[in-house]
Amino acid sequence: MSQANSNLAQQKRAGYLLLGGALVTLVGGIAVFFYYDAPPMSYAGILVPVVILSAFGFRSITATRNEKALGDERTRGLIGRVSINAFWWLMAIILINGFWNVVPRESAEFLYLGSGLGIFAIYYVYYRYVR
Repeated sequence: MSQANSNLAQQKRAGYLLLGGALVTLVGGIAVFFYYDAPPMSYAGILVPVVILSAFGFRSITATRNEKALGDERTRGLIGRVSINAFWWLMAIILINGFWNVVPRESAEFLYLGSGLGIFAIYYVYYRYVR
Protein backbone atom coordinates (compact mmCIF):
# COMPACT_ATOMS: atom_id res chain seq x y z
CA MET A 1 0.00 0.00 0.00
CA SER A 2 2.90 2.35 0.63
CA GLN A 3 4.01 1.96 -2.99
CA ALA A 4 0.56 3.10 -4.14
CA ASN A 5 0.69 6.08 -1.80
CA SER A 6 4.17 7.06 -3.02
CA ASN A 7 3.01 6.74 -6.65
CA LEU A 8 0.03 8.97 -5.93
CA ALA A 9 2.26 11.50 -4.15
CA GLN A 10 4.63 11.51 -7.11
CA GLN A 11 1.67 11.96 -9.48
CA LYS A 12 0.44 14.90 -7.40
CA ARG A 13 3.90 16.53 -7.43
CA ALA A 14 4.04 16.08 -11.20
CA GLY A 15 0.63 17.75 -11.52
CA TYR A 16 1.73 20.74 -9.48
CA LEU A 17 4.95 20.90 -11.49
CA LEU A 18 2.94 20.99 -14.72
CA LEU A 19 0.73 23.78 -13.37
CA GLY A 20 3.82 25.70 -12.28
CA GLY A 21 5.33 25.19 -15.73
CA ALA A 22 2.15 26.55 -17.29
CA LEU A 23 2.35 29.64 -15.10
CA VAL A 24 6.05 30.21 -15.88
CA THR A 25 5.38 29.73 -19.60
CA LEU A 26 2.52 32.20 -19.52
CA VAL A 27 4.43 34.87 -17.60
CA GLY A 28 7.58 34.37 -19.67
CA GLY A 29 5.66 34.46 -22.92
CA ILE A 30 3.85 37.66 -21.99
CA ALA A 31 7.13 39.26 -20.92
CA VAL A 32 8.77 38.33 -24.22
CA PHE A 33 5.84 39.62 -26.24
CA PHE A 34 5.86 42.94 -24.36
CA TYR A 35 9.62 43.27 -24.78
CA TYR A 36 9.48 42.70 -28.53
CA ASP A 37 6.24 44.68 -28.98
CA ALA A 38 4.47 41.82 -30.74
CA PRO A 39 0.99 42.19 -32.22
CA PRO A 40 -1.88 41.09 -29.98
CA MET A 41 -2.75 38.14 -32.24
CA SER A 42 0.60 36.52 -31.42
CA TYR A 43 -0.54 36.00 -27.82
CA ALA A 44 -2.65 33.11 -29.08
CA GLY A 45 0.56 31.19 -29.77
CA ILE A 46 1.44 31.09 -26.07
CA LEU A 47 -2.00 29.79 -25.12
CA VAL A 48 -1.52 26.37 -26.72
CA PRO A 49 1.31 25.15 -24.44
CA VAL A 50 -0.24 26.84 -21.42
CA VAL A 51 -3.59 25.12 -21.98
CA ILE A 52 -1.94 21.73 -22.55
CA LEU A 53 0.24 21.99 -19.44
CA SER A 54 -2.69 23.20 -17.36
CA ALA A 55 -4.99 20.44 -18.58
CA PHE A 56 -2.52 17.66 -17.84
CA GLY A 57 -1.60 19.18 -14.48
CA PHE A 58 -5.22 19.57 -13.44
CA ARG A 59 -5.99 16.02 -14.62
CA SER A 60 -3.12 14.63 -12.58
CA ILE A 61 -4.10 16.50 -9.42
CA THR A 62 -7.80 15.61 -9.62
CA ALA A 63 -6.98 11.96 -10.28
CA THR A 64 -4.78 11.96 -7.18
CA ARG A 65 -7.59 13.40 -5.10
CA ASN A 66 -9.80 10.53 -6.28
CA GLU A 67 -6.92 8.10 -5.54
CA LYS A 68 -6.67 6.99 -9.16
CA ALA A 69 -3.27 6.22 -10.70
CA LEU A 70 -2.89 7.55 -14.24
CA GLY A 71 0.34 5.90 -15.38
CA ASP A 72 -0.27 2.24 -14.64
CA GLU A 73 1.58 -0.60 -16.38
CA ARG A 74 -1.17 -1.32 -18.91
CA THR A 75 -1.24 2.29 -20.08
CA ARG A 76 2.55 2.39 -20.39
CA GLY A 77 2.53 -0.84 -22.39
CA LEU A 78 -0.20 0.47 -24.67
CA ILE A 79 1.56 3.75 -25.34
CA GLY A 80 4.85 1.90 -25.86
CA ARG A 81 3.40 -0.46 -28.48
CA VAL A 82 1.57 2.33 -30.26
CA SER A 83 4.61 4.61 -30.26
CA ILE A 84 7.05 2.04 -31.59
CA ASN A 85 4.70 1.00 -34.41
CA ALA A 86 3.99 4.61 -35.38
CA PHE A 87 7.72 5.40 -35.25
CA TRP A 88 8.67 2.63 -37.68
CA TRP A 89 5.86 3.54 -40.08
CA LEU A 90 6.99 7.17 -40.00
CA MET A 91 10.59 6.14 -40.68
CA ALA A 92 9.39 4.08 -43.65
CA ILE A 93 7.44 7.04 -45.03
CA ILE A 94 10.48 9.32 -44.65
CA LEU A 95 12.73 6.80 -46.41
CA ILE A 96 10.27 6.22 -49.26
CA ASN A 97 9.86 9.95 -49.78
CA GLY A 98 13.62 10.45 -49.55
CA PHE A 99 14.40 7.87 -52.22
CA TRP A 100 11.65 8.54 -54.73
CA ASN A 101 10.54 12.13 -53.95
CA VAL A 102 6.86 11.25 -53.92
CA VAL A 103 6.00 14.55 -52.25
CA PRO A 104 7.98 17.74 -53.01
CA ARG A 105 10.40 18.84 -50.30
CA GLU A 106 8.48 22.07 -49.67
CA SER A 107 5.41 20.21 -48.41
CA ALA A 108 7.10 17.13 -46.95
CA GLU A 109 6.92 18.44 -43.37
CA PHE A 110 3.13 18.37 -43.52
CA LEU A 111 3.24 14.82 -44.85
CA TYR A 112 5.51 13.68 -42.03
CA LEU A 113 3.56 15.43 -39.29
CA GLY A 114 0.16 14.41 -40.57
CA SER A 115 1.08 10.81 -41.28
CA GLY A 116 2.89 10.39 -37.95
CA LEU A 117 -0.06 11.70 -35.94
CA GLY A 118 -2.56 9.79 -38.05
CA ILE A 119 -0.73 6.49 -37.72
CA PHE A 120 -0.34 7.02 -33.98
CA ALA A 121 -4.09 7.69 -33.66
CA ILE A 122 -5.02 4.64 -35.75
CA TYR A 123 -2.78 2.32 -33.73
CA TYR A 124 -4.01 3.82 -30.46
CA VAL A 125 -7.66 3.22 -31.36
CA TYR A 126 -6.83 -0.29 -32.58
CA TYR A 127 -4.90 -1.35 -29.49
CA ARG A 128 -7.19 0.42 -27.03
CA TYR A 129 -10.64 -0.41 -28.36
CA VAL A 130 -10.51 -3.08 -31.06
CA ARG A 131 -7.91 -5.57 -29.87
